[in-house]
Amino acid sequence: MKKTPLQVYLDARDQALLERLAAGLGLSKAETVRTAIRRLAVETPGSGDVLLDLIGTMDRSELPTDLSTRHDEYAVGGYPQRRVAERRPSRRKPT
Repeated sequence: MKKTPLQVYLDARDQALLERLAAGLGLSKAETVRTAIRRLAVETPGSGDVLLDLIGTMDRSELPTDLSTRHDEYAVGGYPQRRVAERRPSRRKPT
């Protein structure tokens, strides 16, 4: 991927922080800045990733307690109104 140069002005404190982070991560300062931008994008609501934006939006008390083990059933049948096994039979006549 082509990289575009960017000039950034840092005060002495931020410059020292960037140097420490880069050294601690074993990265260049430029790669450290790129990594920080990507991480901030993931952690910021409205960053463009719809699934990531959903994280933390629901109260745990609203979710079924067995969601982690029955997620496929809930994805198909919906939740939390009724579980798949509790749905009423279809009223449509067989064809």
